[in-house]
Amino acid sequence: MADARDAEDSRLLGEGDHATLLATYYPVVVERLRLRLPDGDAYEVAHNVMERLLSELAKGKRYPVPFRVVVHMVTGWKLKEFQTRGRVELLPENWDPESGEDPFAEFEQGHDLELLFAGLPERAREVLRLRYLEGLEIDDIAARLGLDRNAVDQALHRGHRKLREAIG
Repeated sequence: MADARDAEDSRLLGEGDHATLLATYYPVVVERLRLRLPDGDAYEVAHNVMERLLSELAKGKRYPVPFRVVVHMVTGWKLKEFQTRGRVELLPENWDPESGEDPFAEFEQGHDLELLFAGLPERAREVLRLRYLEGLEIDDIAARLGLDRNAVDQALHRGHRKLREAIG
């Protein structure tokens, strides 16, 4: 079923039919949120999830994972944000989506995986890039780089350790 859903998502993304794509996920997001929040809050958080996804899609953002995974990740983030703050920030009345201003661009740039990977040794950087940016499995990475699976596991482990040290 996931394969059929992913194929339909890819088709809608390719056609640029973002409204239909998001409409298929809206009931799922609302239901997930209603299990954790009162109805009014669930709909508010669902609205924020859809708004963020639509904004990213309108900007042409592409994801290395299936869109259904992105939807659930954003839902989790918005739920956590709501629970920690008590309320999701609403957009200011004078906000113009066409203004080109992105208040999160600086934050995202500071957390860009490519930038984080830049300080790593070459093998670890390449393995982490293939794993997290291209979404390859460990066996696929090993085949692409001509390495043993164990060497890929070790490079991932070392890369994760160095990232933890760098992030603090």
